[in-house]
Amino acid sequence: MRASQLRHSIKVHQKTISRSATGAVTSKWAHILTLYAQFTPLSVKDVITGQAAGTDITARAMIRYRDDIDHTMRIKHGGRMFEIVGEPLADNGSGREYLTLILKGADDDRQN
Repeated sequence: MRASQLRHSIKVHQKTISRSATGAVTSKWAHILTLYAQFTPLSVKDVITGQAAGTDITARAMIRYRDDIDHTMRIKHGGRMFEIVGEPLADNGSGREYLTLILKGADDDRQN
């Protein structure tokens, strides 16, 4: 993967759980990492095809290989929050060059 392809800055968020001053359990999405990626919104044709198959995939992001990214995290790009659908997909060659993240728009993008 060439560095020139990784021209979009994305932020990785992870859900954190804490207690408020009153003792109530609260959860929020906390920014943990900023990466460069090749971010590609899917075409209308791809979105419609995906919806027919029962998925709501709206974008994909390719990042350099990391072993600390999983499907429980979210990606923020351009002011929008995206959920990672399934586990990140490794490249076909060595499996350690890049990861492809399949993304869908998150319902609750108000937090962080």
